[in-house]
This record gives sequence, structure tokens and C-alpha cells, in this order.
Amino acid sequence: MTPGGGEFRWELVVPRVVHPTKVTIIELLRERSPLTATEMYTVMKDEIEVTVGQVHYHAATLLKGGVLKLARGNPRGAATEKFYELAPQE
Repeated sequence: MTPGGGEFRWELVVPRVVHPTKVTIIELLRERSPLTATEMYTVMKDEIEVTVGQVHYHAATLLKGGVLKLARGNPRGAATEKFYELAPQE
């Protein structure tokens, strides 16, 4: 029993908190890496409805959360092109 009554049902909660773009990024990087967010977008755009900006955002949040790590960065004008790979899971 959980506070608020009833049994806690993970199968109803997980789809609300786990974002499909994040899952797709992780699955893609399991197959090949390192990749930039733009490279990920190029592969993903035919599979899911997503913009390149959304891929950049979700890659950055996965990086901040320790799920991804930076493999390297290449300067591109005023910005740095970031290459992502999966971080070791401890």
C-alpha cells in the first residue's frame, strides 16, 4: 500500500517520466558512438518525431544526469561540437 491509497503501479508512471527521445539516444549510443547531437538527429528523425534542438536538449540533460559523457569536443566557429557516448554505469 502506498500513501494516497491503492497499490503503486510503475507501468502507469514510467511512460510519464521516461522520455522517448532520451531512450532513443541511449539505444543509439549503445549501437555506435561517439556521436554528436546533430548526427543522432539525422539517424532518429525518421524513427521518431523530434527536432535537432530537442536532441541537443535531451543529450545535455542526459550528460548532466551522468548517463552520457563527452568523448571529445571540436571547435566549430564560436561553438564547440560535442561528441557523446554512454557513461560507465556504476
